Amino acid sequence: MNLKLTEENRSKVIANSIVVVIGITVFFAFYRFDELRAGLDVMIGKLFPFIFGFAIAFLLDKPMMMFEEFLKKVGLKGRGVRNLAAILALILGFIMVSALLWLLIPQVLTSLFDLIDKAPGYLGHFFDFVNDVIVRENIDISYLYEFLGTDFEKELITNLTSFFSSSLPQMVTLTGKVTSTFFNIILGMMAGLYIMFEKENFILGIKRTTYAFCSKPVADYLSRFAKITADIFNNFIVGKAIDSVIIGVITYVLMTIFKMPYALLLSVIVGTTNMIPVFGPFIGAIPGVFILMIIHPLQGLYFALLILAIQQFDGNILGPIILGDKLGLPSLAILFAVVIGGGMFGILGMFIGVPIFAVIYTAVREVVEYRLNKKNLKVELNTKVE
Repeated sequence: MNLKLTEENRSKVIANSIVVVIGITVFFAFYRFDELRAGLDVMIGKLFPFIFGFAIAFLLDKPMMMFEEFLKKVGLKGRGVRNLAAILALILGFIMVSALLWLLIPQVLTSLFDLIDKAPGYLGHFFDFVNDVIVRENIDISYLYEFLGTDFEKELITNLTSFFSSSLPQMVTLTGKVTSTFFNIILGMMAGLYIMFEKENFILGIKRTTYAFCSKPVADYLSRFAKITADIFNNFIVGKAIDSVIIGVITYVLMTIFKMPYALLLSVIVGTTNMIPVFGPFIGAIPGVFILMIIHPLQGLYFALLILAIQQFDGNILGPIILGDKLGLPSLAILFAVVIGGGMFGILGMFIGVPIFAVIYTAVREVVEYRLNKKNLKVELNTKVE
């Protein structure tokens, strides 16, 4: 018996087969997630120079195009214009990062070493303050000592002192690891430079491959969606970086005005963790509250209130001005992306999970709209669909 498939049925079979394959792949990816993540870690480690190079080329694309346009206006022509523009963009990025590190690292390290040196004294003063409050207010804490043990205070001071003291050797070890990656960073910069040199050729090669193996409508959609993906990542990364720098500067200025200790160190922590959506402000506030409470409990409380006020300003005023609604994600979807991304890939997953989910969300939304339009359906909340 010969079965003949119409074009419509053939499309349905292909579509359903793709859905089944994707479903099976996702199932085994979650079922063997630990092995998958270990394999990804190894692969990313091997490909780090090229991933880093692609990131450099992506972030420096607009400065490169600006340099190229300027060089053409002053009369330069030929292939060398692109190469010179790429080199200038890379130099500009290197100078900006180096200047930032040169300004921050010495002062941050000075604050960190000072904190490590004074930690035992701060802890002693903190417990003296707590004991004074207990005596003055006649607070019965016998049940607390029964739960924690009578030597809890001494053990806590010993453990925290040991933690701060061991931080220096750990920093030395970290410095060694950073040094060991220096060669990969240099390779990444070279890879990024070559990608910028040959940007159009790379794009053309991908485009030719897409049109060679896909139908024209599908290839047109993939080309358009690739641009949407690049815009989503660019808007999120650049916008979030600008927002975080501003929040870090505001934190530093206000801490300086209120004469809080370790203003630069804590502002760098707050600004850096602010890159993480939703939970970033809380992650950044915890070390500051902990450190300042040890120095003086009221300082920790004031810092917590200060961060709360700054984050309200960021969430309601600054963030919408800089980022707007460029991701097109509802608040629940952002929370979902952060939680799932963090659970799967840690801090990095919390950061990149949002733009990745925004891309998936956009793709699904467009497919749904396409299918509804094809069926001539308009689905609304209070409208009966027939």
